[in-house]
Amino acid sequence: MVCLSPTPLFQREIIAAEELRDQRGEKYEHLLGRASWTQKPGAAVGQFTLTFDSTPQTDTILLTTQNGDNPPIELESFQFYYPITRIFFKAKTNDVLSLYYGNLAAATPHYDLSLVANELLAADKSRAVPGAEQMLKKIAWQSKGATGKGGVVFWGILALVVVALLVVIARLLPKSDSQPPK
Repeated sequence: MVCLSPTPLFQREIIAAEELRDQRGEKYEHLLGRASWTQKPGAAVGQFTLTFDSTPQTDTILLTTQNGDNPPIELESFQFYYPITRIFFKAKTNDVLSLYYGNLAAATPHYDLSLVANELLAADKSRAVPGAEQMLKKIAWQSKGATGKGGVVFWGILALVVVALLVVIARLLPKSDSQPPK
């Protein structure tokens, strides 16, 4: 986010947030970013840039600052920039390629691409034409029946392990040689 202020003198911390709702419908404030901004008289009108730490999930952004005893500052000429993500890769002409997405638990990859960046950027470029989107089947261990609150397979294996351990413990216990009284 970029904006200007014609106010000649101020020092403020600007906070960008949005209002979201949790699973119970309760409102909470989701912090997007914060930065300090100082402007002094005689200096050119400064441009303020605030980089968001996370992607907004709504279309309303709340900007807040504490003016204290100072007059409020004027803000104008807002511009928002959204990064464009591109995928560069090197493949042979007849290679079959797949792009998987949507796994929110996947970590951001860290590649050593800087070592071959010049080669990738200098290579002939062609635009990829994606085919129709295909929904993949969930693998067995991802389905709710096998994990979560207990699937039949999990409880069956657990029961077999418990029985096997009881048999082993029973064989390790010493046998009683005492005779009943006569």
